[in-house]
Amino acid sequence: MATIRNRVTDEPREDTPVSPSHVAPEIKTSSTIRAYFPAVLLFMSELFELLLVVPKIRLLEAKICRNYYDLNDPSVYNPDGTIPELLCKIPEIQARLAHIKGWQVFWEGLPVMLLAIPWGILADRVGRRKVLALNFFGCIVSVFWFLAVCTPGSTLPAEAVWGSGFANLIGGGPRVGSVLILALVSDNSPETKRSQRFYFTYSAYLIAELIAPPFAGLLMRFSIWLTFWVALGALFFAYPVLLATKEQTKSEREGRMKDDDEDSEALLATENTPLPTSKNSKISEVLWKIKTAISKRTILLVLLGHFCCPVRIELVFQTLIPYASKVYSLTIANAGLLLSIVAATNLVVFLVGLPYITHRLRTRFGYKPVSIDVFVARGSCFVLAVGSFIMAIAPHFSVFILGTIVFASGFGIRLSLLSILTGLVDPKVLASVYTVVTLVEGFGEMVAAPVLQESFAFGLRKGSTAVAAPWVIGLVVYTGAFFLLGRIKTMV
Repeated sequence: MATIRNRVTDEPREDTPVSPSHVAPEIKTSSTIRAYFPAVLLFMSELFELLLVVPKIRLLEAKICRNYYDLNDPSVYNPDGTIPELLCKIPEIQARLAHIKGWQVFWEGLPVMLLAIPWGILADRVGRRKVLALNFFGCIVSVFWFLAVCTPGSTLPAEAVWGSGFANLIGGGPRVGSVLILALVSDNSPETKRSQRFYFTYSAYLIAELIAPPFAGLLMRFSIWLTFWVALGALFFAYPVLLATKEQTKSEREGRMKDDDEDSEALLATENTPLPTSKNSKISEVLWKIKTAISKRTILLVLLGHFCCPVRIELVFQTLIPYASKVYSLTIANAGLLLSIVAATNLVVFLVGLPYITHRLRTRFGYKPVSIDVFVARGSCFVLAVGSFIMAIAPHFSVFILGTIVFASGFGIRLSLLSILTGLVDPKVLASVYTVVTLVEGFGEMVAAPVLQESFAFGLRKGSTAVAAPWVIGLVVYTGAFFLLGRIKTMV
Protein backbone atom coordinates (compact mmCIF):
# COMPACT_ATOMS: atom_id res chain seq x y z
CA MET A 1 0.00 0.00 0.00
CA ALA A 2 1.31 3.43 -0.85
CA THR A 3 2.10 5.76 2.00
CA ILE A 4 -0.47 8.54 2.40
CA ARG A 5 0.88 11.79 3.87
CA ASN A 6 -0.86 14.54 5.78
CA ARG A 7 -0.83 17.69 3.61
CA VAL A 8 -0.09 19.95 6.58
CA THR A 9 2.61 18.04 8.46
CA ASP A 10 3.90 15.92 5.56
CA GLU A 11 4.03 13.00 7.99
CA PRO A 12 2.49 9.55 7.52
CA ARG A 13 -1.00 9.19 8.93
CA GLU A 14 -1.30 6.96 11.95
CA ASP A 15 -3.73 4.65 10.17
CA THR A 16 -1.35 4.05 7.28
CA PRO A 17 1.47 1.50 7.40
CA VAL A 18 4.92 2.88 6.69
CA SER A 19 7.44 0.89 4.72
CA PRO A 20 10.93 1.04 6.23
CA SER A 21 12.41 0.54 2.80
CA HIS A 22 10.62 3.69 1.69
CA VAL A 23 11.86 5.91 4.52
CA ALA A 24 15.43 4.66 4.91
CA PRO A 25 16.74 5.91 1.56
CA GLU A 26 15.41 9.41 2.33
CA ILE A 27 17.21 9.50 5.66
CA LYS A 28 20.39 8.08 4.20
CA THR A 29 20.39 10.50 1.27
CA SER A 30 19.74 13.52 3.50
CA SER A 31 22.47 12.47 5.93
CA THR A 32 24.97 11.89 3.12
CA ILE A 33 24.31 15.32 1.60
CA ARG A 34 24.62 17.06 4.97
CA ALA A 35 27.93 15.29 5.58
CA TYR A 36 29.46 17.44 2.83
CA PHE A 37 28.15 20.74 4.23
CA PRO A 38 31.44 21.37 6.11
CA ALA A 39 33.23 21.33 2.73
CA VAL A 40 30.82 24.02 1.54
CA LEU A 41 31.53 26.01 4.72
CA LEU A 42 35.28 25.78 4.18
CA PHE A 43 34.90 26.78 0.54
CA MET A 44 32.79 29.84 1.39
CA SER A 45 35.00 30.96 4.29
CA GLU A 46 38.20 30.51 2.27
CA LEU A 47 36.62 32.24 -0.74
CA PHE A 48 35.83 35.14 1.58
CA GLU A 49 39.45 35.32 2.78
CA LEU A 50 41.12 34.79 -0.59
CA LEU A 51 38.90 37.21 -2.50
CA LEU A 52 40.06 39.97 -0.17
CA VAL A 53 43.83 39.39 -0.39
CA VAL A 54 44.34 41.51 -3.52
CA PRO A 55 41.73 44.28 -2.97
CA LYS A 56 42.92 44.79 0.61
CA ILE A 57 46.43 45.46 -0.63
CA ARG A 58 45.16 47.84 -3.31
CA LEU A 59 42.81 49.69 -0.96
CA LEU A 60 45.51 50.15 1.68
CA GLU A 61 47.96 51.27 -1.01
CA ALA A 62 45.42 53.83 -2.26
CA LYS A 63 44.92 55.10 1.30
CA ILE A 64 48.66 55.63 1.79
CA CYS A 65 48.91 57.11 -1.70
CA ARG A 66 46.23 59.74 -0.93
CA ASN A 67 47.93 60.66 2.32
CA TYR A 68 51.25 61.14 0.53
CA TYR A 69 50.02 63.25 -2.37
CA ASP A 70 47.69 65.32 -0.18
CA LEU A 71 50.86 66.62 1.46
CA ASN A 72 53.21 66.65 -1.54
CA ASP A 73 51.32 67.12 -4.81
CA PRO A 74 47.49 67.37 -4.80
CA SER A 75 47.52 68.07 -8.55
CA VAL A 76 47.92 64.36 -9.38
CA TYR A 77 44.26 63.63 -8.59
CA ASN A 78 42.00 62.59 -11.47
CA PRO A 79 38.68 64.46 -11.93
CA ASP A 80 36.88 61.54 -10.23
CA GLY A 81 39.02 61.94 -7.10
CA THR A 82 41.29 58.94 -7.71
CA ILE A 83 45.05 58.79 -8.19
CA PRO A 84 46.61 56.76 -11.05
CA GLU A 85 47.87 53.50 -9.58
CA LEU A 86 51.25 53.86 -11.28
CA LEU A 87 51.95 56.97 -9.18
CA CYS A 88 51.54 54.84 -6.03
CA LYS A 89 54.58 52.67 -6.84
CA ILE A 90 57.18 55.14 -5.60
CA PRO A 91 59.48 53.85 -2.80
CA GLU A 92 58.08 56.19 -0.12
CA ILE A 93 54.56 54.79 -0.53
CA GLN A 94 55.56 51.15 -1.03
CA ALA A 95 57.87 51.20 1.99
CA ARG A 96 55.08 52.45 4.25
CA LEU A 97 52.71 49.86 2.74
CA ALA A 98 55.18 47.07 3.54
CA HIS A 99 55.65 48.35 7.10
CA ILE A 100 51.90 48.50 7.79
CA LYS A 101 51.18 45.12 6.21
CA GLY A 102 53.92 43.37 8.15
CA TRP A 103 52.68 44.56 11.52
CA GLN A 104 49.09 43.96 10.45
CA VAL A 105 49.82 40.22 10.40
CA PHE A 106 51.41 40.52 13.85
CA TRP A 107 48.36 42.19 15.38
CA GLU A 108 46.02 39.75 13.64
CA GLY A 109 47.97 36.81 15.02
CA LEU A 110 48.21 38.01 18.62
CA PRO A 111 44.54 37.35 19.57
CA VAL A 112 44.74 33.96 17.87
CA MET A 113 47.82 33.00 19.88
CA LEU A 114 46.12 34.03 23.11
CA LEU A 115 42.64 32.64 22.54
CA ALA A 116 42.84 29.76 20.03
CA ILE A 117 42.80 27.07 22.72
CA PRO A 118 40.10 28.72 24.91
CA TRP A 119 37.81 29.07 21.89
CA GLY A 120 38.42 25.41 21.05
CA ILE A 121 37.51 24.36 24.59
CA LEU A 122 34.36 26.51 24.46
CA ALA A 123 33.41 24.90 21.14
CA ASP A 124 33.59 21.47 22.77
CA ARG A 125 31.32 22.64 25.58
CA VAL A 126 28.64 24.74 23.86
CA GLY A 127 28.89 23.40 20.31
CA ARG A 128 31.07 24.03 17.29
CA ARG A 129 28.33 25.76 15.28
CA LYS A 130 27.77 28.46 17.90
CA VAL A 131 31.45 29.33 18.13
CA LEU A 132 31.81 29.15 14.34
CA ALA A 133 28.90 31.58 13.95
CA LEU A 134 30.74 34.00 16.28
CA ASN A 135 33.93 33.38 14.33
CA PHE A 136 32.29 34.40 11.05
CA PHE A 137 30.88 37.50 12.74
CA GLY A 138 34.36 38.47 13.95
CA CYS A 139 35.69 38.14 10.39
CA ILE A 140 32.91 40.43 9.14
CA VAL A 141 33.67 43.02 11.85
CA SER A 142 37.34 42.92 10.83
CA VAL A 143 36.48 43.73 7.20
CA PHE A 144 34.16 46.60 8.12
CA TRP A 145 36.85 48.14 10.33
CA PHE A 146 39.35 47.86 7.48
CA LEU A 147 36.88 49.55 5.13
CA ALA A 148 36.18 52.31 7.66
CA VAL A 149 39.89 53.13 7.79
CA CYS A 150 40.61 52.94 4.04
CA THR A 151 37.46 54.51 2.61
CA PRO A 152 38.19 57.84 0.83
CA GLY A 153 37.39 60.68 3.19
CA SER A 154 38.36 58.75 6.32
CA THR A 155 40.44 60.82 8.73
CA LEU A 156 41.93 57.77 10.44
CA PRO A 157 45.63 57.09 9.80
CA ALA A 158 46.52 54.08 7.65
CA GLU A 159 48.06 52.38 10.69
CA ALA A 160 44.56 52.17 12.18
CA VAL A 161 43.97 49.05 10.04
CA TRP A 162 45.93 47.21 12.73
CA GLY A 163 42.80 47.49 14.85
CA SER A 164 40.98 45.10 12.50
CA GLY A 165 43.14 42.30 13.87
CA PHE A 166 41.52 42.64 17.28
CA ALA A 167 38.23 41.52 15.75
CA ASN A 168 39.84 38.07 15.91
CA LEU A 169 39.06 38.21 19.63
CA ILE A 170 35.52 37.35 18.49
CA GLY A 171 35.66 33.66 17.65
CA GLY A 172 39.42 33.35 17.25
CA GLY A 173 39.92 34.41 13.63
CA PRO A 174 40.13 32.46 10.35
CA ARG A 175 42.61 29.87 11.65
CA VAL A 176 40.29 28.79 14.48
CA GLY A 177 37.39 28.83 12.03
CA SER A 178 39.16 26.35 9.75
CA VAL A 179 39.88 24.07 12.70
CA LEU A 180 36.23 24.10 13.79
CA ILE A 181 35.07 23.27 10.26
CA LEU A 182 37.42 20.27 10.22
CA ALA A 183 35.92 19.23 13.55
CA LEU A 184 32.48 19.33 11.90
CA VAL A 185 33.85 17.03 9.18
CA SER A 186 34.76 14.58 11.93
CA ASP A 187 31.30 14.93 13.51
CA ASN A 188 29.65 14.03 10.20
CA SER A 189 31.91 11.14 9.21
CA PRO A 190 32.08 7.51 10.28
CA GLU A 191 35.60 6.27 10.89
CA THR A 192 35.71 4.39 7.57
CA LYS A 193 34.97 7.55 5.57
CA ARG A 194 36.73 10.14 7.70
CA SER A 195 39.96 10.38 5.69
CA GLN A 196 38.07 10.53 2.40
CA ARG A 197 35.93 13.41 3.61
CA PHE A 198 38.93 15.26 5.01
CA TYR A 199 40.56 15.07 1.58
CA PHE A 200 37.34 16.19 -0.08
CA THR A 201 37.06 19.13 2.29
CA TYR A 202 40.68 20.12 1.70
CA SER A 203 40.04 20.02 -2.05
CA ALA A 204 37.35 22.67 -1.48
CA TYR A 205 40.09 24.93 -0.11
CA LEU A 206 42.31 24.26 -3.13
CA ILE A 207 39.45 25.09 -5.51
CA ALA A 208 38.78 28.35 -3.65
CA GLU A 209 42.49 29.17 -3.80
CA LEU A 210 42.49 28.52 -7.54
CA ILE A 211 39.45 30.57 -8.54
CA ALA A 212 39.51 33.45 -6.03
CA PRO A 213 42.44 35.53 -7.42
CA PRO A 214 41.23 35.71 -11.06
CA PHE A 215 37.66 36.26 -9.84
CA ALA A 216 38.86 39.11 -7.61
CA GLY A 217 40.81 40.59 -10.52
CA LEU A 218 37.69 40.45 -12.70
CA LEU A 219 35.55 42.14 -10.04
CA MET A 220 38.17 44.83 -9.48
CA ARG A 221 37.95 45.80 -13.14
CA PHE A 222 34.39 46.94 -12.39
CA SER A 223 34.85 48.21 -8.84
CA ILE A 224 37.11 47.40 -5.94
CA TRP A 225 34.11 47.78 -3.63
CA LEU A 226 32.23 45.07 -5.53
CA THR A 227 34.94 42.60 -4.54
CA PHE A 228 34.36 43.33 -0.85
CA TRP A 229 30.59 42.96 -1.14
CA VAL A 230 30.88 39.65 -3.02
CA ALA A 231 33.31 38.34 -0.40
CA LEU A 232 31.01 39.39 2.44
CA GLY A 233 28.09 37.81 0.59
CA ALA A 234 29.99 34.52 0.47
CA LEU A 235 30.41 34.55 4.24
CA PHE A 236 26.78 35.56 4.83
CA PHE A 237 25.72 32.63 2.63
CA ALA A 238 27.70 30.34 4.95
CA TYR A 239 25.27 31.02 7.83
CA PRO A 240 22.30 29.03 6.45
CA VAL A 241 24.70 26.23 5.50
CA LEU A 242 26.08 26.29 9.04
CA LEU A 243 22.56 26.14 10.46
CA ALA A 244 21.82 23.04 8.37
CA THR A 245 25.10 21.32 9.26
CA LYS A 246 24.87 18.48 11.75
CA GLU A 247 27.13 18.43 14.79
CA GLN A 248 27.54 15.96 17.62
CA THR A 249 26.61 16.83 21.16
CA LYS A 250 29.24 16.80 23.87
CA SER A 251 27.98 13.46 25.22
CA GLU A 252 28.04 11.93 21.72
CA ARG A 253 31.63 13.05 21.18
CA GLU A 254 32.73 11.67 24.54
CA GLY A 255 31.05 8.35 23.81
CA ARG A 256 32.61 8.22 20.38
CA MET A 257 36.08 8.87 21.72
CA LYS A 258 35.70 6.03 24.21
CA ASP A 259 34.82 3.65 21.39
CA ASP A 260 37.57 4.77 18.99
CA ASP A 261 41.06 3.35 19.16
CA GLU A 262 43.98 5.57 20.12
CA ASP A 263 45.14 6.29 16.58
CA SER A 264 41.68 7.38 15.48
CA GLU A 265 41.34 9.52 18.58
CA ALA A 266 44.57 11.30 17.73
CA LEU A 267 43.51 11.86 14.13
CA LEU A 268 40.24 13.46 15.18
CA ALA A 269 42.07 16.04 17.22
CA THR A 270 45.05 16.84 15.04
CA GLU A 271 43.74 20.30 14.19
CA ASN A 272 43.66 21.90 17.61
CA THR A 273 40.60 20.04 18.98
CA PRO A 274 41.09 19.88 22.77
CA LEU A 275 40.99 16.48 24.39
CA PRO A 276 38.02 16.34 26.80
CA THR A 277 38.90 15.37 30.35
CA SER A 278 37.56 16.04 33.79
CA LYS A 279 40.30 14.69 36.03
CA ASN A 280 43.17 16.90 37.16
CA SER A 281 45.44 13.86 37.40
CA LYS A 282 44.78 13.04 33.75
CA ILE A 283 45.53 16.64 32.73
CA SER A 284 48.83 16.51 34.63
CA GLU A 285 49.69 13.20 33.00
CA VAL A 286 49.00 14.57 29.51
CA LEU A 287 51.02 17.74 30.19
CA TRP A 288 53.91 15.63 31.44
CA LYS A 289 53.79 13.47 28.29
CA ILE A 290 53.72 16.57 26.07
CA LYS A 291 56.73 18.02 27.88
CA THR A 292 58.57 14.70 27.54
CA ALA A 293 57.71 14.44 23.84
CA ILE A 294 58.79 17.94 22.80
CA SER A 295 61.96 17.75 24.89
CA LYS A 296 63.32 15.08 22.53
CA ARG A 297 65.95 16.47 20.19
CA THR A 298 64.37 15.03 17.06
CA ILE A 299 60.96 16.53 17.81
CA LEU A 300 62.52 19.89 18.70
CA LEU A 301 64.14 19.92 15.26
CA VAL A 302 60.77 19.17 13.65
CA LEU A 303 59.20 22.03 15.63
CA LEU A 304 61.97 24.35 14.42
CA GLY A 305 61.01 23.28 10.91
CA HIS A 306 57.43 24.26 11.67
CA PHE A 307 58.67 27.64 12.88
CA CYS A 308 60.10 28.17 9.37
CA CYS A 309 56.88 27.10 7.62
CA PRO A 310 55.06 30.48 7.80
CA VAL A 311 57.88 32.19 5.87
CA ARG A 312 56.61 30.64 2.62
CA ILE A 313 53.04 31.79 3.33
CA GLU A 314 54.10 35.34 4.17
CA LEU A 315 56.27 35.54 1.06
CA VAL A 316 53.32 34.47 -1.12
CA PHE A 317 50.37 36.28 0.45
CA GLN A 318 52.10 39.42 1.77
CA THR A 319 55.18 40.02 -0.40
CA LEU A 320 54.57 38.40 -3.79
CA ILE A 321 51.87 40.78 -5.05
CA PRO A 322 53.34 44.18 -4.02
CA TYR A 323 56.83 43.03 -5.04
CA ALA A 324 55.73 41.98 -8.54
CA SER A 325 53.59 45.10 -8.86
CA LYS A 326 56.50 47.39 -7.95
CA VAL A 327 59.40 45.66 -9.74
CA TYR A 328 57.58 44.72 -12.95
CA SER A 329 55.20 47.73 -13.10
CA LEU A 330 52.00 45.67 -12.85
CA THR A 331 48.66 46.67 -11.40
CA ILE A 332 47.81 45.03 -8.09
CA ALA A 333 44.94 43.16 -9.80
CA ASN A 334 47.23 41.68 -12.46
CA ALA A 335 49.95 40.80 -9.95
CA GLY A 336 47.29 39.00 -7.92
CA LEU A 337 46.95 36.42 -10.69
CA LEU A 338 50.24 34.97 -9.45
CA LEU A 339 48.23 33.46 -6.59
CA SER A 340 46.35 31.34 -9.11
CA ILE A 341 49.68 30.07 -10.44
CA VAL A 342 50.63 29.12 -6.88
CA ALA A 343 47.28 27.34 -6.39
CA ALA A 344 47.51 25.45 -9.70
CA THR A 345 51.05 24.34 -8.86
CA ASN A 346 49.90 23.13 -5.45
CA LEU A 347 47.14 21.06 -7.04
CA VAL A 348 49.61 19.30 -9.32
CA VAL A 349 52.13 18.77 -6.51
CA PHE A 350 49.63 17.39 -3.98
CA LEU A 351 47.57 15.30 -6.40
CA VAL A 352 50.36 13.96 -8.62
CA GLY A 353 53.89 14.92 -7.62
CA LEU A 354 54.07 13.97 -3.94
CA PRO A 355 52.01 10.74 -4.25
CA TYR A 356 54.31 9.58 -7.07
CA ILE A 357 57.51 10.45 -5.20
CA THR A 358 56.43 8.76 -1.96
CA HIS A 359 55.27 5.66 -3.86
CA ARG A 360 58.61 5.34 -5.68
CA LEU A 361 60.64 5.86 -2.51
CA ARG A 362 58.64 3.16 -0.75
CA THR A 363 58.42 0.53 -3.50
CA ARG A 364 61.71 0.95 -5.37
CA PHE A 365 64.13 2.18 -2.72
CA GLY A 366 62.53 0.60 0.37
CA TYR A 367 62.34 3.81 2.42
CA LYS A 368 60.55 3.63 5.75
CA PRO A 369 57.60 6.03 6.27
CA VAL A 370 59.49 8.46 8.53
CA SER A 371 62.48 8.45 6.18
CA ILE A 372 60.16 9.25 3.26
CA ASP A 373 58.69 12.18 5.20
CA VAL A 374 62.16 13.52 6.04
CA PHE A 375 63.21 13.17 2.39
CA VAL A 376 60.13 15.07 1.17
CA ALA A 377 60.51 17.77 3.85
CA ARG A 378 64.17 18.33 2.94
CA GLY A 379 63.34 18.25 -0.75
CA SER A 380 60.64 20.85 -0.18
CA CYS A 381 63.14 23.08 1.64
CA PHE A 382 65.57 22.73 -1.26
CA VAL A 383 62.86 23.64 -3.78
CA LEU A 384 61.75 26.63 -1.68
CA ALA A 385 65.35 27.85 -1.50
CA VAL A 386 65.83 27.48 -5.26
CA GLY A 387 62.53 29.26 -5.92
CA SER A 388 63.54 32.11 -3.62
CA PHE A 389 66.86 32.44 -5.45
CA ILE A 390 65.21 32.57 -8.89
CA MET A 391 62.68 35.18 -7.74
CA ALA A 392 65.42 37.29 -6.14
CA ILE A 393 67.49 37.54 -9.34
CA ALA A 394 64.68 37.38 -11.96
CA PRO A 395 65.44 40.08 -14.58
CA HIS A 396 62.11 39.64 -16.35
CA PHE A 397 58.58 38.83 -15.26
CA SER A 398 58.61 35.53 -17.18
CA VAL A 399 61.58 34.36 -15.11
CA PHE A 400 59.80 35.53 -11.96
CA ILE A 401 56.80 33.37 -12.92
CA LEU A 402 59.14 30.39 -13.27
CA GLY A 403 60.52 31.13 -9.81
CA THR A 404 56.98 31.34 -8.45
CA ILE A 405 56.16 27.89 -9.85
CA VAL A 406 59.35 26.40 -8.39
CA PHE A 407 58.70 28.08 -5.02
CA ALA A 408 55.10 26.84 -4.88
CA SER A 409 56.31 23.29 -5.60
CA GLY A 410 57.84 23.22 -2.11
CA PHE A 411 54.61 23.74 -0.21
CA GLY A 412 54.50 20.08 0.85
CA ILE A 413 56.91 20.83 3.67
CA ARG A 414 54.25 21.32 6.34
CA LEU A 415 52.37 18.08 5.70
CA SER A 416 55.67 16.18 5.66
CA LEU A 417 56.69 17.65 9.01
CA LEU A 418 53.30 16.80 10.49
CA SER A 419 53.68 13.25 9.21
CA ILE A 420 57.12 12.99 10.85
CA LEU A 421 55.56 13.97 14.17
CA THR A 422 52.85 11.36 13.70
CA GLY A 423 55.53 8.69 13.44
CA LEU A 424 57.59 9.91 16.40
CA VAL A 425 55.01 10.95 19.01
CA ASP A 426 52.92 8.79 21.34
CA PRO A 427 49.40 8.72 19.80
CA LYS A 428 47.92 9.49 23.24
CA VAL A 429 49.40 13.00 23.17
CA LEU A 430 49.55 13.57 19.41
CA ALA A 431 46.58 15.96 19.47
CA SER A 432 48.19 18.09 22.16
CA VAL A 433 51.52 18.12 20.33
CA TYR A 434 49.66 19.32 17.23
CA THR A 435 48.35 22.17 19.36
CA VAL A 436 51.95 23.02 20.19
CA VAL A 437 52.68 22.96 16.44
CA THR A 438 49.87 25.46 15.83
CA LEU A 439 51.29 27.80 18.46
CA VAL A 440 54.83 27.45 17.07
CA GLU A 441 53.62 28.24 13.56
CA GLY A 442 51.55 31.14 14.85
CA PHE A 443 54.59 32.58 16.58
CA GLY A 444 56.63 32.00 13.41
CA GLU A 445 54.02 33.91 11.42
CA MET A 446 54.10 36.83 13.85
CA VAL A 447 57.89 37.01 13.53
CA ALA A 448 58.14 36.36 9.78
CA ALA A 449 55.60 38.94 8.63
CA PRO A 450 57.18 42.11 10.13
CA VAL A 451 60.74 40.90 9.40
CA LEU A 452 59.99 40.20 5.73
CA GLN A 453 57.97 43.37 5.22
CA GLU A 454 60.49 45.60 6.98
CA SER A 455 63.24 44.06 4.83
CA PHE A 456 61.16 44.85 1.75
CA ALA A 457 60.70 48.43 2.97
CA PHE A 458 64.46 48.67 3.59
CA GLY A 459 65.14 47.40 0.07
CA LEU A 460 62.73 49.93 -1.42
CA ARG A 461 64.51 52.78 0.35
CA LYS A 462 67.95 51.52 -0.69
CA GLY A 463 66.88 50.78 -4.26
CA SER A 464 68.48 48.58 -6.92
CA THR A 465 68.87 44.88 -6.05
CA ALA A 466 68.21 45.45 -2.34
CA VAL A 467 64.49 45.32 -3.09
CA ALA A 468 64.83 41.53 -3.35
CA ALA A 469 65.74 41.28 0.36
CA PRO A 470 62.63 39.22 1.32
CA TRP A 471 63.53 36.51 -1.19
CA VAL A 472 67.12 36.48 0.04
CA ILE A 473 65.77 35.89 3.56
CA GLY A 474 63.64 33.05 2.19
CA LEU A 475 66.74 31.56 0.55
CA VAL A 476 68.70 31.71 3.83
CA VAL A 477 65.83 30.34 5.96
CA TYR A 478 65.10 27.33 3.77
CA THR A 479 68.74 26.55 3.09
CA GLY A 480 69.21 26.46 6.85
CA ALA A 481 66.08 24.32 7.26
CA PHE A 482 67.42 21.88 4.64
CA PHE A 483 70.53 21.20 6.73
CA LEU A 484 68.56 21.31 9.98
CA LEU A 485 66.18 18.58 8.84
CA GLY A 486 69.18 16.57 7.67
CA ARG A 487 69.98 16.08 11.35
CA ILE A 488 66.65 14.31 11.74
CA LYS A 489 67.52 11.84 9.02
CA THR A 490 70.58 10.68 10.96
CA MET A 491 68.55 10.00 14.10
CA VAL A 492 65.55 8.00 12.76
